[in-house]
Amino acid sequence: AHELPTVHEVLLASMIAREVPAFSWFVLLVLGLIYTQQQWSRYSLNYLYNVSQDDDFVSIKHADSISYTEYGILTGYGFSGTFCLAGLVAGRAADISSRKLIIFTGIFAWNVALLMIGYSHSYLEVLLWRLVLGFGQAFSSPASYSLIADYFPESQRSQANGLFACGVYIGGGMASMCISMSADLGWRNTCFLIATIGFCISVIEVVSIREPQRPSRKSKLPALNAEGGHIPAAAKKNFVQAIWAIFSNELVVLVFAASSLRYMGGYVIAGYLPALFASVFPNFDDQYSYINAYVVAGGGFISSWLGGMLADKWRAVEPRARMYLPVCGCFGSLPFMAICCLASDFYVSIFLGLFVEYLIAECWFGPVVATMQSALEADCRALAIACFTLIATFFGSLASYILGYIYDAMLARGYPDTIIRWLVLWSVVTSYVFAGALFLYCATLTRLDTLVTQEKKPLLRGKGLFIDSSE
Repeated sequence: AHELPTVHEVLLASMIAREVPAFSWFVLLVLGLIYTQQQWSRYSLNYLYNVSQDDDFVSIKHADSISYTEYGILTGYGFSGTFCLAGLVAGRAADISSRKLIIFTGIFAWNVALLMIGYSHSYLEVLLWRLVLGFGQAFSSPASYSLIADYFPESQRSQANGLFACGVYIGGGMASMCISMSADLGWRNTCFLIATIGFCISVIEVVSIREPQRPSRKSKLPALNAEGGHIPAAAKKNFVQAIWAIFSNELVVLVFAASSLRYMGGYVIAGYLPALFASVFPNFDDQYSYINAYVVAGGGFISSWLGGMLADKWRAVEPRARMYLPVCGCFGSLPFMAICCLASDFYVSIFLGLFVEYLIAECWFGPVVATMQSALEADCRALAIACFTLIATFFGSLASYILGYIYDAMLARGYPDTIIRWLVLWSVVTSYVFAGALFLYCATLTRLDTLVTQEKKPLLRGKGLFIDSSE
């Protein structure tokens, strides 16, 4: 009888390097630009709200009379209410339809919304267009991650996902510059400029990206199993079957839960660190705007890129590497988050605290997404990303809303505005500790076979892409 390969043998085989075509890297670059502009659009409000000047030209907070509680809604459920629900539709569509057109539609929608936010004159108008912005942005990530899974072999997918995730940090860093941009251009013109850049990127995307041919029931090209033999192509799952495949997978469900906890801390940092620096260091607005841009973009980029690359290499000898890295990120970053929140010197807070925190903490996303991609079959991966985004964003938004409500209540009771440093610190510590513990539980699952990839073959077929040897 033929002896089946061990888990470690399968994993080692999956690490064998395959040359990635240059066009795959070009696609990743375009998707990364889209993701960067998406995050820039999304988080611009965080900084346009937290400028120190109280005049209609510079501050959306002053111009549209937005309270901290309303701000918490705008950065939380005022965005995620549509982002989460539309994400399920977008995820399913990305599994069965043209992903390049789905992404193009999303880019167009969210930049129209950002343009209209620039014309707003009240909280309700901003809320309406934030919901539209969330709706449009829901169509980007599921289709993008699905394309990445098709354009890159499993052995390099953590690195590709990590590089793509760098858009969060570059876009977040560019959003930080909105503080200075609003002082020079005004907050309305800042919105108009960001939206115009988004429309230009949408043209590049729809013209340049090629939709890969995906295997279907009618495909005459057979797939290969782990032993190199042919296996028949399976029928695509319907929506209910795809949902069942996702939520019946123990590892995927646990990753959803751990990531949701991690997102709560991330939302607090993104939403309330600008308020922290504005209240604790009110004379450093310009310095914060530019330095924070480099800190978030540089620290996040390095951490996300190296985290993905390290996960792929470490996994060749340690099957649980993709879960160990998020654990290290969660626990290792906590001392530096404390320095960021409690330091009395601006430069110590932002360099020794925030920058190092980003360097350590942000290694988690690429390995986590690669874990989900490997644990699921190709016809439900985009929907899985949508479900992941829905659940994690819901809890992240919940954290943002609760913290805004608590902060408003404490200010009303006479607490100084600098109390935000303690609210941010304890929120992040709680989030990271519980997330790290759950990632560690994922890493110590007794059944190693739950960590073995569903895919033992390249997904793409076509000129210049990954070809089965049988072809």
